[in-house]
Amino acid sequence: MTAAFRVYRRWLRDRVLSTVSWTLGLIIIIVATAAFYPSLGGSADAMASGGSEAMSSVLGLSAGIDPSSPLGYLWIGLYANVLPWTLMALGVSLGVAALAGDEGTGALEYLLSGSVTRTQVIMGRFAAAITVLVIASGLSGLSLVVAMPMFDLTDSVTTTLPDGTTSTAPGATIGNIVDGTISAFAFALGLASLAFLIGSVTGRKSVAMGGAVTLGVGGYVLYTLSSMTSSLDGLTWLSSWRWYVDDVMLINGLNWPVLIPFGVATISLLISWWAFLHRDLHSS
Repeated sequence: MTAAFRVYRRWLRDRVLSTVSWTLGLIIIIVATAAFYPSLGGSADAMASGGSEAMSSVLGLSAGIDPSSPLGYLWIGLYANVLPWTLMALGVSLGVAALAGDEGTGALEYLLSGSVTRTQVIMGRFAAAITVLVIASGLSGLSLVVAMPMFDLTDSVTTTLPDGTTSTAPGATIGNIVDGTISAFAFALGLASLAFLIGSVTGRKSVAMGGAVTLGVGGYVLYTLSSMTSSLDGLTWLSSWRWYVDDVMLINGLNWPVLIPFGVATISLLISWWAFLHRDLHSS
């Protein structure tokens, strides 16, 4: 058993309770949202249609999305807001705790006084943080797959348009949930890796947390404001919210922008490794 794997296993073991708590919380939110579809699905369209462009941006509405359909309901009720925000919060907390959290308490210095190297620590901790994020994302998606048939979310919906014609929206499928969950995971992965990077470079938990939160919330505000004024549209390429919300991968399927966070994570890990090897540790 390598030292990196021991670091990985120990960090996961120390976070069993928090991982279970985060995952159960996500599952409860997801199943509760699915359970309300039979009673709220028909009124979702009316609630969403009366909003402004900014409200449509907040809800993740774009052309062609019917909020009263199963997929439209899951998008505005979960995947456009609740799931990415929750996974983002989990990812940031994991990225910050992986190195900067222990460095501030002196626990990281104690760990490195043993037989492990800095490279083994940073690789083991990063892998462990991503593993927790994968577990939470995967089980949340699985819970929705199990709950969908119970609450009519797999059934197609036929609506009558004002001109008398009918339109049929398909029900949600396992493929839709897989695509949506992967895109939400990727979104959270990018910010988690940036939190890890800031913590690795600075060794400061507060700086890592503040920097990552600023990037996540600031990107969301920037994307929302861009819906009200085209002058900010060019800057939204700096925000992950643009590709996540605009591409609606839950409905339209996975697209190449989902690979961006994986690239960000790889680059962040390499810079984190280099920076961690070339600086002194400090404690609060």
